[in-house]
Amino acid sequence: MIKLRIIAVGKDKDTWVSEACAHYIKLLKRFAVVEVKIVPSTKAAPSIPPDQIMRREAERISTLMSKGFNIALANRGRKMDTDEFAKWLQAKIDTSRGIINFIIGGPHGLHRSVLSQVSEVVSLSPLTFSHQLVRLVLLEQIYRALSITHGTDYHK
Repeated sequence: MIKLRIIAVGKDKDTWVSEACAHYIKLLKRFAVVEVKIVPSTKAAPSIPPDQIMRREAERISTLMSKGFNIALANRGRKMDTDEFAKWLQAKIDTSRGIINFIIGGPHGLHRSVLSQVSEVVSLSPLTFSHQLVRLVLLEQIYRALSITHGTDYHK
């Protein structure tokens, strides 16, 4: 069974988002093992430039990245509709080494050192979402995609 890991910078501060994420993780159990790793964001201060904040976060992210596919989420990434995403995800599952990491950056995004280590950059939307909400949207889209490829009724 494939292992899907979401590596995200930030906090779990809104319980309704955490509960919704847990709901999709539970639904996904029939298709995949899902793990969410939260990387603490670097405390912003006027004296710390955004690049340095992203670099500190990148160090924490890099320790969680593994062999297989590392996919960054960014609004400038590859854009797909639902059917394309389902086919794309299934192709990644079919050719992975058993694990796919989805990486969500902090408020400033992902440092170039993380982007240089990923297999691909994907966009969920050109809109900007809170980092907690990105986790929820990603989990829902993964569940929708796997429902499509496994022929269940969820996506209809």
